[in-house]
Amino acid sequence: MVMNLNILLLVSLPEAFLNLIIALLITGRKENLKINSKNILKFATAIILMLTSSWVIRPISPNIVTSVTLHAVAYSLIFIILYRMKPTYALLGTSFFMLLLTVIEVLYMPYVITYAFKGMVNYQNAYHLYVLLSLPQRIGQVIVAIFLWKYEILLATRINRQFHRLFVGVFLLLLFGEQLLYFVFLTVFDKLKLVYQITFSVSMFVVFLSLNILMFKLIYMVIGNLVVKSFNKYKDFEDDVIYALGEIRNLLAQNQVDEAVKLIDYLNE
Repeated sequence: MVMNLNILLLVSLPEAFLNLIIALLITGRKENLKINSKNILKFATAIILMLTSSWVIRPISPNIVTSVTLHAVAYSLIFIILYRMKPTYALLGTSFFMLLLTVIEVLYMPYVITYAFKGMVNYQNAYHLYVLLSLPQRIGQVIVAIFLWKYEILLATRINRQFHRLFVGVFLLLLFGEQLLYFVFLTVFDKLKLVYQITFSVSMFVVFLSLNILMFKLIYMVIGNLVVKSFNKYKDFEDDVIYALGEIRNLLAQNQVDEAVKLIDYLNE
């Protein structure tokens, strides 16, 4: 009981806390992180519901696919109900932070479990090391949260629905794919000969690393393209506004008030 409480307070709670921050930032809800009584109550309620849903889902999930699916649905529903998010935004935020955790985890945990602990059973009994083993994930979450807070990417509010669905699809595909391969690796590792174990380990690391690099490259390219287009549109709009204001000024200087009003009405159409 004490050990479970320690895991809850030192592993699950910080994870949920940072996940919620990341989800709100990536979906353009930075205002919900401002410190006031309403936001604090809503944030605390979301954390409690996330922890409760995870506590319920993990024991009843027969496999990793079911677990990931139920977690994604549960977290998305929490965001929809508490933060009034659109389903696409809620799923986008959920799939993003779940993929982030998976991306970090699959780069080291399969090898920690198989080589350091000699199997899942020994790992599951090493409760006292869970906090230490989760540090890379917490560090990764903090870095991403700081980045999103500082640069205010607000991914969900700056891309259209086509890109919403594209990102959600890519995130979920990678999430399920990496979790499934992770599960297969842990399941068959002990049954392989040493040479195949090493080959499988190296191959999986390369695959995970390549997929993650390609994913972040895709995100970078899409966001970069959107930023360039937005800047160009802004410059065009700025030029049009300057020209229109100049015309209005000239008309007013010539006491052509009616013409200036007509031009203003035309711009407002």
